[in-house]
Amino acid sequence: MRHRWLVVGIALSLSPAGVRVAQARSPHTTNAQPAQLQPTPLPLKRHPVVALTFDDLPAGGGLPTSDTRTGIAGRLAAVLNANHLKGTYGFVIGSDLDDDPDAQQALRIWTGAGMNLGDHTWSHPSLDSESAAAYEHEIALDESVLRHYSRKDNWHWFRYPYLEEGDTLEKRNEVHGWLRAHGYRIAEVTLNFQDDDWSDPYDRCLASHDAAGISWLTQSYLENAVEFIRLGREEEQIAFGHEVPNVLLLHATAFTTLMLPRLLELLRQEGFRFAPLSKVERNRAYSLDPGAATDGPLTNQFLNARHLKYPQFTAEPVSKLNSICR
Repeated sequence: MRHRWLVVGIALSLSPAGVRVAQARSPHTTNAQPAQLQPTPLPLKRHPVVALTFDDLPAGGGLPTSDTRTGIAGRLAAVLNANHLKGTYGFVIGSDLDDDPDAQQALRIWTGAGMNLGDHTWSHPSLDSESAAAYEHEIALDESVLRHYSRKDNWHWFRYPYLEEGDTLEKRNEVHGWLRAHGYRIAEVTLNFQDDDWSDPYDRCLASHDAAGISWLTQSYLENAVEFIRLGREEEQIAFGHEVPNVLLLHATAFTTLMLPRLLELLRQEGFRFAPLSKVERNRAYSLDPGAATDGPLTNQFLNARHLKYPQFTAEPVSKLNSICR
């Protein structure tokens, strides 16, 4: 739970349709100024678009004692293929492969099932805590893993750990420039409901055979997804004036793997159509830069840079997640 970023899109223009006073959050901002008024979100689109992505392969989150990384990767890929989502990207942390045959096999299973890999740095450092040069070395170090395990030459996608793009504008611009010069595209995020926060609670409930606890985790996971996906789409309207094609950040944990069939059904019920990452991020929104040292999903970056307020929302049940099944 390093940062509790909201889910959002980006700002190009603002609709003149009415305004409302929205509850302010406290995301990371720079040179804070009084927040501007923004339009009341319009009715959400009937057929939004989303690309799924998975962070922290091959070892996202804790590992239940009865499970393996290979098993998680295999089940995850099977669900994706059953839903015609071949080619989904998973972002790799190379250091998690050291002396771990299970993790190595997990990547073979993932790519063998037709899924793609992207760069998530060698050891998942925070750019806010690193120099640009050290961070670029981390990205480059991960490339040997991607070349070894990827079956295609399409791994030049980069996902920032913690969605931190630099605590100074100079650092942000330096790393962005390095990525462009080395042929990378940034896999920005617009939807994120912190699915990995359910990982450790699930492992505890599973170990204690607490069926009631697992039932609560299942229900709260879906409720949180509904709330933050709705919130993210409204934030896109505030920042951008309309919705944009989305990228959803998930993690390759045991619990998200278990919940994925229900999450996909939920997205379909909400009207979502699925698309590849490469197609979604062709949208002009993903080529824009907020011009500020600010982190988080892409829409957060624009909301922060433009000093816009966030809508009201129901917070994630952090206290119960921390206490359940202890």
